[in-house]
Amino acid sequence: MAIELQRLMEKVAHMDVTLVAGEGGLHNHVSWVHMVETMEASDFLEGGEIAFSTGLGLSKGLSLLTLIQYIYRKNAAGMIVNTGPFISSIPQEAIDYCNEHDFPLFVVPWKVYLAEIMRIFCYAITKDDQKAIQTAAAFKNAIQFPKQEELYVVPLSQEGFQVNWKYSVCLIKPEHYTGNPGERLSQLLTSISNFSRRKYEKCAVFINDKELVIVLAADSDNELSEIINSIRSHTLSVLAGDETITMGCGKLTKSLRCIYKSYRQAKAIQQLQEKGKIDPSLIFYTDMGIYKLLMAIDDKEIILEYYDRTIGPLADYDRENNSDLTAVLRSYLNHNGSVKETADELYVHRNTINYKLNKISELLHMDLSRLNNRLQLSVGFMLQDML
Repeated sequence: MAIELQRLMEKVAHMDVTLVAGEGGLHNHVSWVHMVETMEASDFLEGGEIAFSTGLGLSKGLSLLTLIQYIYRKNAAGMIVNTGPFISSIPQEAIDYCNEHDFPLFVVPWKVYLAEIMRIFCYAITKDDQKAIQTAAAFKNAIQFPKQEELYVVPLSQEGFQVNWKYSVCLIKPEHYTGNPGERLSQLLTSISNFSRRKYEKCAVFINDKELVIVLAADSDNELSEIINSIRSHTLSVLAGDETITMGCGKLTKSLRCIYKSYRQAKAIQQLQEKGKIDPSLIFYTDMGIYKLLMAIDDKEIILEYYDRTIGPLADYDRENNSDLTAVLRSYLNHNGSVKETADELYVHRNTINYKLNKISELLHMDLSRLNNRLQLSVGFMLQDML
């Protein structure tokens, strides 16, 4: 995790630290601190650090501008320069460079101890990480063990998440990662977390397996929609290359005690998107139509039993005979019982479709011309999509 630079600088607002350039980068994420006096020292930067320098290593071969350029290229979050015997003032060319690249550059007078600023930063980053870990663990307990309230009610209340608030859970699952999946997921976590916390106080973001979980409190569906759409837009804006996401958002709960229900709804929606069964723009539980009723079935055995009595026999027959009756039936139902449209979609003759439909009716002991039977089978396919 990392803390937003602007939030971090608020911790030392009393220490005469002044921003001289790069204001556009104040939302950069700071992972740690690093003392950088030479080009060689900049090689140890891994990205996200805030660099400190007194100018001790500057010489005719290394100007302040050159050092700043090296640090910027290492993806540092910003730089603090200690003005004094080695750097009397910041050259205009360095200021121009930082403004051009939105690279925050701060100055602090020699009388201020850099070590104290670094200590404050390290403490703030560590505390922020600890808080995020504890909050994530408590929300995971609320989702996985809802009846064991002692595992999450008090810990979350201490972090400001009240029991009687209305909560919603949103899942975001990235696909087609650019780079190392674990590192990329952490980067997205940091970006989404800082964006969310900057705009919404009642929000927590954490990783669960290979997905990002967002838990937030809202007073109404309209407020929830506004927040989630904003987070979705931000997430799409930071994706790289061929990266994509699938996403689902559960309905607002009555209290903290039942966020596990919202999580299950969000998970079901995300999986339907992942399987290509619903449009990617449909992310809210309120948009799910009849799927809302099916998501309310907590007992998976009921779902499996219904599937086994409707679509199951057909799927078994296809596996044993290398046939495509299940695909034909799904297409037929999707086209409201139109043989012509089914034949057009599957690029076969109408007689072939009629033959296969008769075979399906025989196997399932159902008259496909009856609306009630077609409805039962449509529900069977929808349950299959949710398995």
